[in-house]
Amino acid sequence: MEPERPPLRLIPLGTDPHQQGCAYWLELGSHRVLLDCGLPGSVLLKALPGIPDAVICSHAHFDHLQGLPVFHRRYPQVPLYATPVTAHLATGLWERGIWLGYDREVRFPPFRALPLGQAREILPHLMLTFFSAGHLPGAAATLLQNTQTTPAQTCVYSGDCSLASTRFAPGFDLTALRHWQPDLLLMEASLGATRHPARRHLENRLVERLLSALEAGQTVLLPLPVLGLGQELIFLLKAHHRFTQSPKELMVWVAPGLAAGCDLYERLLPQMPEPVQNFATYQPLFWELRLQPQVQPLTEADPLPQGLLLCDADAGPESWEPIWSRLLAQPQRSCLLVQLPEVELATPFERWPALLRSRIQVESMTWHSHNDVGHLTQIIHTFRPQHLVLIHGSPKQAQDLADLPELCNRYHVHCPQPGHGLEFPDGRLQTPLKGADLANLKSSTSAEIGDPAVRYEGEVEEVWQDHTAARSIAGVQVRLPAQLLEDPRWLAWADTGLVEARWQGSELVLRGLSPRELIRPAETPSPPGGTSVPRPAGSSISAKSSAKSGMKCQSCRFARQILTSQTPAFRCDQERSPLYRLRVDPQGTCPYHQPEEIYSSG
Repeated sequence: MEPERPPLRLIPLGTDPHQQGCAYWLELGSHRVLLDCGLPGSVLLKALPGIPDAVICSHAHFDHLQGLPVFHRRYPQVPLYATPVTAHLATGLWERGIWLGYDREVRFPPFRALPLGQAREILPHLMLTFFSAGHLPGAAATLLQNTQTTPAQTCVYSGDCSLASTRFAPGFDLTALRHWQPDLLLMEASLGATRHPARRHLENRLVERLLSALEAGQTVLLPLPVLGLGQELIFLLKAHHRFTQSPKELMVWVAPGLAAGCDLYERLLPQMPEPVQNFATYQPLFWELRLQPQVQPLTEADPLPQGLLLCDADAGPESWEPIWSRLLAQPQRSCLLVQLPEVELATPFERWPALLRSRIQVESMTWHSHNDVGHLTQIIHTFRPQHLVLIHGSPKQAQDLADLPELCNRYHVHCPQPGHGLEFPDGRLQTPLKGADLANLKSSTSAEIGDPAVRYEGEVEEVWQDHTAARSIAGVQVRLPAQLLEDPRWLAWADTGLVEARWQGSELVLRGLSPRELIRPAETPSPPGGTSVPRPAGSSISAKSSAKSGMKCQSCRFARQILTSQTPAFRCDQERSPLYRLRVDPQGTCPYHQPEEIYSSG
């Protein structure tokens, strides 16, 4: 018998980018890995349950690495891993002072750069591979494999990702990751269960609004992060026909922090997509004074900016002060502040000078650079993980996703809170760790932490039927011990009395079917090899099929036809059926079918 695989353990230190940042403590067997350092340095050091063996940075946004300098000063011996592009961007921002809590006396920690698609053993029996995640140049999805076990324990951390390509980064590399089927998938859920219009539609709406404000003589302030969205929008404005062909002279000013990010992008030109390299062959990538619109960095010597000012959303009050003073110097000027929902101001608008706030019109525009529910579920279904952990979003957004039947009916879905640990022993969830339990996380055994027994052994036997000509197999019967009934999860699992059996690798998995799935069986087909079977009395599960052609709801005496203007529909009046008093599909089945002529209720 194969030895039991050690459990996976996860402690989210921070999960919401709009609060403090993102950081996740992960244990694979004997290895301890910190995924991202997005919490402020002092907060991160207090939240750590120990010293990690390695730190992995997914990309160069502040909400994923702002605590890195403080962490490295405390633990300089811990290796830091990132892609070469992420290392370039993060180091460049620090060297230019574009960092909250920047200290010129501190040297930025060195990275061990690992190219995309190349597996490397970073610790004994721990393999690390980066794959393109979209969202930002250098952003990577992280694949970790603990090869001490057979098969290897596998964890995928998406970081921030985008299935759709951006102008400067290819989309999430599903082709390379399709076959992994990880034990654990940490998936960003920034947009929750919402659906959004196509990116091009949102871009056109934003361009139209900016242009109408500029033509009305307003000064437009658009706060943006120093990396990613700012460069995307500058490139958009330089190529959009409404800006390039405008009869009025248009100026685009770029604040110093955002301008430093543009300079870092220009140094990455050989790694940029081919269309971007072709564009840079004929004109500058960002700065432009000859063509429409004119784009240039904003300096303190420039007069009051007239036109569109792309501001540094991550700047503190000292960086905003020169802009505020120049706007206050001309009280007759009308101003518009455009806020995008995913851009948080490090200096909130409520802290701006009161005289200036009274003159500024604030308007929110719809925008997204993450996956909506359509793209998100496509990624998850491609991976087919044992456990799905929804991170990088508000608790409500994560819970909205976790409640989707297409996710909760297929996977173990978890929405952890910061500081509350989870243990994933061999594909089955145990009770979350809370409070004082976290202090003993590394010394606790599975028996001390977990639920009652999570493994049950039974017997399998073939059921034969005799015919006049030959004897054939009618089905399979699975007998399980009575202790299974004592588990509090049994009532929910066996709610309908029907189960689905499906192959998952070399294992046959049984899953209880919910009443929702039985109401419209045509919309939720069983996967290949799946079989819906009735549950006889006791703790035995029968694998005989009950979906014979003559046992449909449309031919059951308990099905009452409902008058409707649409296709024929029925209601179940069999009190023993899990579908009692529910609307049923004419082609549906249940174990309490009694064939008779249909009695219509009119």
